[in-house]
Amino acid sequence: MRYTIVLLYFSLAFACFGQSTNWSLKVDSASIFSSPRFTDLNKDGVLDVIIGGGLEHQYTQHAVIAVDGKNGQLLWEAPSRSQLYTSALFQDITGDGIMDVFIGGREACFMSINGATGEILWEFWKEKNADPRKAGWLNFFCTQWVEDQNKDGYKDLLVTNGGDYLALPNQKKRPAARIMILSGKNGDILNDVSFHEDRESYYAPHTIIDSEGNIKIIYASGGETVDGSLWSVDFTDLSKRKMKNSKLLLKDEIKGIILNSILADLNGDKHDDLVVAHMSGKITAVDIANNRNIWQKEHEGYECYVTPSFGYFNEDKIPDVFTILAFGSFPMYSSFKLIVLDGKDGSTIYSEETGFNQYSPGVSADIDHDGIDELIYVHNTLIDQEKFTTVNQVRVVDINDNSNYFIGNVRPGVSMASSPSLVDSDNDGKMELIIGTSSLPMEGFDQYSIIESISLPYKDLNVSWPGYLGPYENGILKK
Repeated sequence: MRYTIVLLYFSLAFACFGQSTNWSLKVDSASIFSSPRFTDLNKDGVLDVIIGGGLEHQYTQHAVIAVDGKNGQLLWEAPSRSQLYTSALFQDITGDGIMDVFIGGREACFMSINGATGEILWEFWKEKNADPRKAGWLNFFCTQWVEDQNKDGYKDLLVTNGGDYLALPNQKKRPAARIMILSGKNGDILNDVSFHEDRESYYAPHTIIDSEGNIKIIYASGGETVDGSLWSVDFTDLSKRKMKNSKLLLKDEIKGIILNSILADLNGDKHDDLVVAHMSGKITAVDIANNRNIWQKEHEGYECYVTPSFGYFNEDKIPDVFTILAFGSFPMYSSFKLIVLDGKDGSTIYSEETGFNQYSPGVSADIDHDGIDELIYVHNTLIDQEKFTTVNQVRVVDINDNSNYFIGNVRPGVSMASSPSLVDSDNDGKMELIIGTSSLPMEGFDQYSIIESISLPYKDLNVSWPGYLGPYENGILKK
């Protein structure tokens, strides 16, 4: 295992946007699908970077990487039996004043890691030589905590377990997913209930507060080739394993709902609405309070693998939606399209063909202080079709001025599914952009990833959507 630290002390100018690379860390034997998360692990006053990775169906020593936010040095790494793709959650369960890390992924991998040392505190699947799939345990999906359920003084984990990783695309009969609550303290199962419909799931469940102040769980079913639905269920019903009391919010007769929804008030009723990206390419805004669609936008011939993000891209006060669509049908896609939809009515504000293998979400901020956000994402480019050589670079799209430009270095490889993140790690009023990119898996070549910090020169940047699942890392735009 080798790590390469590159420190660049010069600035590069692209359009009106000055920036420099603070540090870049190369990690061998890993691909990154997780998005960066931040907490101070070494008590130096600077937020450090924690990101998940690894290799599908392969043991790796480098599945969780903790990076010093000040200089890009490796703080620690943790191993896993298979790839970890959820984004880290934090809670101090060791009592040392440093946040511990909670992260999961394929093949029943879910674990807690000591934030100070990198030591694994607990693992969901502890058997070393047994196949979790044969025991009925599949992949884990997780985005958030729930309040302490077993009265041990610690928040607990709301997760989905599902998605048969060995199922063939044309296999319609799939194992039913289950919603679970795991103890944050030790990983014990506190609640385990199967979906009431016989469907798989790749959707991480999350909570909302309804108009009457009740906690509801949003969950969804289906996959790339299997139809599915979006549901809500009272948290109290989930606790009593009464999943048949679930309310249908949305149904897709063609393909499933696999991406996390995002939440904001789109119709001015003071309650959050859901924006849902269907695998079939539809984008739907759902009024949860009245159980109706606010709008739905179809994109014929396209599918969607990119979790939507919010930003303000016109002059009204309603947040707008952007994502990237793939033209074709799983698993073959020929082109990709960046779209921005008006949050008020779903009409198209902006659309353009973009990049290669674009599966990563983006972020939004008003960089030029004109009252309209720019969107920022990692743009992948295929530069040699015969050798399948790719490079990537951060791209900024200014919709108001109908312009775009690139920032930072050109790197080999692609952004697989990892969102960039805007963070003021040292609290100096200036933002850094943290990205995770990876080499394409090709026969005869070792896998590697690059984690990079790019400094941005602007003070007091107005950021709407700083990273994967927004400012609170749970899909909610505003509390």
